[in-house]
Amino acid sequence: MAEAVSRGAGFDPEAQVDAQEIHKVPDPFPLTMAGMFAMLGPQAVNFGISIGGGEAYLLPNVAARGTLGMHWLMLVSVVIETALVYECIKYSVCTGRSFFAATNELRPYGFWPWFWAVAAILTYAWPAWMGGAIVAAQRFTGISTQSVVPSSTLPPQYFWAVVALVLVLVVFYFSNKTWNFLEKFFTFIMFANILLVLVITVIAARPEHYAQVFLGYIGLTFLTQGYPQGLPLTDALALYNQPGGSLMWVSFWAVAAGWGMGKHAGQVTGVLQPPEKITARELRWDSNDPEEVGKMKQWIKGGGYSLILWWAIIGGFIMTYLYSVAGLAYLNAGFQQTGQVPTGVEVPLQMATVAGGVLGPMAGWLMLLVIMVTLYDAQFPFYDTYIGRTTTDAMAVTNKTGGKSYRFWYFAVVTAVVLAGFYLVTVAQPFILWTGVAIASIVYRSIGSLQIMYLNNTRLPAAFKVSPLNTGLLWFSMVSGILAVAAWFVLVFPGEACKQAGLFC
Repeated sequence: MAEAVSRGAGFDPEAQVDAQEIHKVPDPFPLTMAGMFAMLGPQAVNFGISIGGGEAYLLPNVAARGTLGMHWLMLVSVVIETALVYECIKYSVCTGRSFFAATNELRPYGFWPWFWAVAAILTYAWPAWMGGAIVAAQRFTGISTQSVVPSSTLPPQYFWAVVALVLVLVVFYFSNKTWNFLEKFFTFIMFANILLVLVITVIAARPEHYAQVFLGYIGLTFLTQGYPQGLPLTDALALYNQPGGSLMWVSFWAVAAGWGMGKHAGQVTGVLQPPEKITARELRWDSNDPEEVGKMKQWIKGGGYSLILWWAIIGGFIMTYLYSVAGLAYLNAGFQQTGQVPTGVEVPLQMATVAGGVLGPMAGWLMLLVIMVTLYDAQFPFYDTYIGRTTTDAMAVTNKTGGKSYRFWYFAVVTAVVLAGFYLVTVAQPFILWTGVAIASIVYRSIGSLQIMYLNNTRLPAAFKVSPLNTGLLWFSMVSGILAVAAWFVLVFPGEACKQAGLFC
């Protein structure tokens, strides 16, 4: 990277960094299980976003109907998203900056960072995940808006929206480093969720449930029975985004965790702490030194192994599998009798229903608490990373800062979006919002796949360019995603729009 020249400017008037300095590559973690635990942080956050979405919202709903024939789409999604995120980690480890800052190197110069900032705000400012969390909180505590203000006409769960949104600001403002909070919180929730869902599934499910879901995953159900009746095309498209995760945004967390050049990139600190050095340029290291190249390769291997273990295998396959098995084992019988599945705000509470039915009321309450916290903690990285850091990186690389610091704009953006959440949380039911986010994420994955291929092949040293395998996967990601969403807009969107508008079409 010694020869790289970046278009982005160094940034932070309070503590400037000379981005042209040749930095030493930090010593990497060992490629052992201990090393994988040391590199868990970014994937714990990635895992938490996944569990906060499809597993809580979509999979129990699909399994309740017994419509498992399109589950194979999730395996395809895991493979192509692993390739995308791996390449984004590689870029950030080698350069110490995010994928989104890097898009300033793409023509038309200055457009793409702002494209991603606006897209993130429009897509993720609606607190769909928090919408489910506040319903769970109201059920868990029995305290509603009307309990506090009897004359209020706001939704019963709105009181908890106020509490949750204020707590987001308190956490961000008073953390010493916002990343430290995210890493610790998500790691705890990740293991708590795995343990509880595993216990529920083992008790609730019979061998035929495991087999039925497995056949859906490997595509045999689809090959023998065709497209499952009763599965809306919108839900099938959402499955192609599962297990979700954070796509290119993982690059921010690789930097924040200090992987590779991220060690020199600085952190976003709370308002009571002194600001750290932050740069929007590619940080340089000596790519002609074999020892430095070797250390950088080990950083990238460690990041890749961590991604595959914690997110792809445990989150992408095992957890989606267990949620589907539990939903089929417990909820499908009720669907067979009534023909009804949970809708609206009831959707993310399905696993609490399963837990209560399998293990008794106390387990149901415990699962409700886990669902509440899981959905709530998923909202933190949307405010912190998807919106706050993406927008501030766009300001930094395009020099639209007005002389203010990175931290100033980060907190200005996060505060504005959180305040908007006091209204946005009332706009629509969480499942509707979540479905829209899932479809938008497929488009973002397609665009990001093409961009990271170009960036890594033009910005990184020869030893770190995109492999032929990942090149094929990323092209497939781009083409298949665009075609899938285009087909949905032609076949499904007109009818959905009419339905939402209350029209006969």
